[in-house]
Parts: sequence; structure tokens; C-alpha cells
Amino acid sequence: MLQRIVLTAFVYSLVGASAALSATRPIADESLRMDALRAVFPGSTISLATGSIDNSWSPPEHSREFLFPDALATENVYDVVAPPSGPAEQCAASDVTNDTLFSKSREVRFEIFRWPGAADSASLLAVLQYKFRGANPPMSCLSIARLAHITNTGGKWRESTGFDLDTTHHTSIQRIELTTLGRQPSQDLLIESGWGGAGVTGTNLGVFSLTRGGFTQWLNVPSRVYSFAGGDSFVQTLDLQSSNAERFCFRKIMFAKNGSWLSQPVEAHPCYPRFTGASAKVHFYKAR
Repeated sequence: MLQRIVLTAFVYSLVGASAALSATRPIADESLRMDALRAVFPGSTISLATGSIDNSWSPPEHSREFLFPDALATENVYDVVAPPSGPAEQCAASDVTNDTLFSKSREVRFEIFRWPGAADSASLLAVLQYKFRGANPPMSCLSIARLAHITNTGGKWRESTGFDLDTTHHTSIQRIELTTLGRQPSQDLLIESGWGGAGVTGTNLGVFSLTRGGFTQWLNVPSRVYSFAGGDSFVQTLDLQSSNAERFCFRKIMFAKNGSWLSQPVEAHPCYPRFTGASAKVHFYKAR
């Protein structure tokens, strides 16, 4: 019985990844993808790197219950070379043993989509994951997950709005999906981004409305939490059929409570109102 429940929970945790296969597909046109990279990293030198990156992970002792997938594992890797720009990049490009040493080379993976609801095709959504090659940053900024609204004006692509997700112990993005939550099709971005620290690793699910040309956060709650020392361990998956733009409902499977692994997983169905959760945006006030 326990094995059946655990396997069911594991399969259910993959629903988001499976749903993404039937959702809005990313753009494959390499010329347009390169335009998007140049818009996000103006003035940089960009080249296709060799090899691939897959930061998928699961704890060996509980691999069936917890999978932390890498949503960009099959994407090309690009070398993007330019000086770090802004506090988050300066932190991620740094060396904790030498505050003045900064890497200039990013290992970038990404997907782009037509911006939902745009009146023309000259508007893109980019979701990027990258780290700096050769850097040795603090755990507060291991790598960067970035959302970007890219627009074309007079034949020139530029980033009109950027949104860097929390970088604390961050190494990968687990889910990228455009869907609808009660309004016009493909207006909402679902993104899961990894975090960790103090004996715990997890992911947060963020829901962003894209209707106003920017990133309006509607939700930011844990979707996976695996505790190494004394905490709760659970997986909760968004139920799209039971959710709408005002209320987000989940199927939650609790595996451990206060550090003790349960003899049988416990299922719950919590719902959260709009604007639940802290801001998913990275908060850096000065370079490190």
C-alpha cells in the first residue's frame, strides 16, 4: 500500500512537466533566439558552447518521492561574454576569496515564447538560467534565473522588463509553462525555481500574470521541500482544473513531519488566495 501511494505521489509530481508538453510551445527559430539573447545581454559576445547541462537531482534515499527536474536540460548552452551588470550578476560572477575578481563568461540556457496577448509578433517572453563560468560565488547567488519581456521597436530588439528570481542556493528551473487560469488562453506563466539552505532544499512555484506587459506576481509558494535535518518534507502540485485567477488549489503529499519520516504519506488539498507568498524577486542592494 505504501509503495502504491509513494509511486502515485511521484507520478503526480510529474504532472506539471507532462502538462507543459501540451502547453504553449517555445520558439525553435535559432535566429530569433539569438536576437533574444542579444537583447537581454546587449554588447556581449555570444557563441554556442559544446556539451550540455542537466541539474536534475533527487535524494538517493528518497528518489521515488522527490524529483527535482531541470526544465532546460535539453536546451543548448551558450557562452555569453560581457562584464557583469547589476548587483545580482556581480554577486554570481564573484569569487568569495577575492571580492575584486569577476567572471565575464555566462553559461546560458533559455526558452523563448511569443508574448501572450500581444497585438503583433514583435514581443517575446524569455526564461533564462545561467551561471558564470569559473566563478566562486557565495551560496546566496550561485546562479541566476531571469524572466524577460523583449520587444522590437524600429527593427531593434531590446529587453523592456526584466525580473530576476531569488538566487539563494539556486541552481536550476524545474518548470516553465504558459497556461490559462480563467481568462484568455496562455496569459499566465507558471515557473518553478530551486532554492535551499540550512539543511533543506526546495522549489517554489510562482504564478505570474503577463496581461500588462510585465510580471505581476499572483502566487509564490513551496512546491517541493526536502529537509535533511528536522523539518517537513512534502510535494504539492498545482491542480489547474480546480484553480483560477483568484484561488490556487494544490494536491499536497506530506512525507516527513518535524524530521520524522511518516509511515504512510498524508494527502491534503490546500488552496491559496491570490497574492499569497513573498516576492519571488531577488533582493540585492549592493554589489558583493
